[in-house]
Amino acid sequence: MQTILAVDDAKDTLMLLEFDLQAEGYQVVTTNDGLSALSRMEHGDIDLVLLDLYMPDFSGLQTLQAIRENADFVNVPVVMLSASDDEDEIVEALELGAHDYVTKPYIAKVLLARIRNALRLRENSLKLENLAHKDHLTELNNKGHFEELANKSISHMSRQKESIAIAMVDIDHFKNVNDTYGHDAGDNVLSFVAKLLEKSFRDYDIVGRVGGEEFAVCMPHTENQDAFNACERFRKKLANAIIPIGEELSISVTTSIGVTSGNSANGEFDFKQLMHTADEALYEAKATSRNVTISHFSAMLNEEQSEVTNASSTEESQPTESVSMSNLDSESFTDSDASVSNASVSLEDFTTEDVKMTEVNSVEMDGIDYQIGVGNVLGDDDLFREILQMFHDDHHQDGEKIQQAITSEDYAQVKSVVHTLKGVSSSIGAMELFEQTKLLDIAINQYDADNYQRLFENVSFQLTRVISTIKKELNI
Repeated sequence: MQTILAVDDAKDTLMLLEFDLQAEGYQVVTTNDGLSALSRMEHGDIDLVLLDLYMPDFSGLQTLQAIRENADFVNVPVVMLSASDDEDEIVEALELGAHDYVTKPYIAKVLLARIRNALRLRENSLKLENLAHKDHLTELNNKGHFEELANKSISHMSRQKESIAIAMVDIDHFKNVNDTYGHDAGDNVLSFVAKLLEKSFRDYDIVGRVGGEEFAVCMPHTENQDAFNACERFRKKLANAIIPIGEELSISVTTSIGVTSGNSANGEFDFKQLMHTADEALYEAKATSRNVTISHFSAMLNEEQSEVTNASSTEESQPTESVSMSNLDSESFTDSDASVSNASVSLEDFTTEDVKMTEVNSVEMDGIDYQIGVGNVLGDDDLFREILQMFHDDHHQDGEKIQQAITSEDYAQVKSVVHTLKGVSSSIGAMELFEQTKLLDIAINQYDADNYQRLFENVSFQLTRVISTIKKELNI
């Protein structure tokens, strides 16, 4: 059940709103002033706000501005209610971020229709954001979002002079799973590994799928030995797990893991450095024997700091094979079947081999990489075009919104629009637009206002290309 917060200083209006909204199936929360509304929203369960324009002490416009300046409320739609039909006030409310404006006395059918529309747009926006951030198959962070979250965590740990660790995890001989049992079985294995990774690490650790069969874990507040131990616990759990892949059929798989850590007290470190060192450790693990965890301390590697645990030397860590694997001969998973250089998996490998998807023809789209966009939805062209329609509906006016916000120096609004646009552009394969919005987003984070306009012009050009292409493709 969706929850609507109604804010009005007139008790009779609140009673009427509560009656109409509850009759429609909504849960209703009411408050009669803006500050109380902001306090109530901190609970995090509000789906939409109905906000009166005129209230004593703290007006509806002030409340709206406070809502829009709070990053936690960025996806909560606000519909303004007022007896005034002053065009300037309506424009001001919409420019501050209101989704709609309804005059009093309201017509119940009209108000409910506008509420449904605002909630639908919110749902679509959340779907796009989720699509931009999550790997479709495993529901882990995708590569781009993992990098974004890990970078923020690394920067924070560096400022706090705390330790942080990165692990690269690769499923051994995964190609043989696909070749022997098919891509459906491979998908089952990937999903199983992803869920076990989430369960094996802490809630605040960052887990992502960064390649076809490759995963990464960022562990803040973690020393090298602790990270190594955590990875070993996961590796042994997986090696002894039985993974169902079909009717009365199951297999076991193992992983090779490379771990590194850094602490700014011992020297500066960054995301690329940590990932590179972890990847080198993973390469060594795959070249050594597989089913092994190797740990290197970033930028300070010596023999005493390098730890190797070879699973094949201990009986308890041997993978447990199900009897249903009897049709797979003993040579199926030899090292000769997979090159150790396969530790790094390209985006092309990820979208064309290791993910189940229908065969699609390449489509030329100006400003949009069709293969990336349709690959994000596993080759479903119809769904991809639905997403293009959603992108057009929600973002075709973003250029005007950003320009108005820059002109009025409303940098909170600039940040909100640009950040959302950056996320959803990658989901449709608009990678040039993504890169330009990323540059503007970085400038905003660094308060580099002198370059906002210059960087926005590049964003505007790419957004115009993308919107024009979508209109052409969908005959809008």
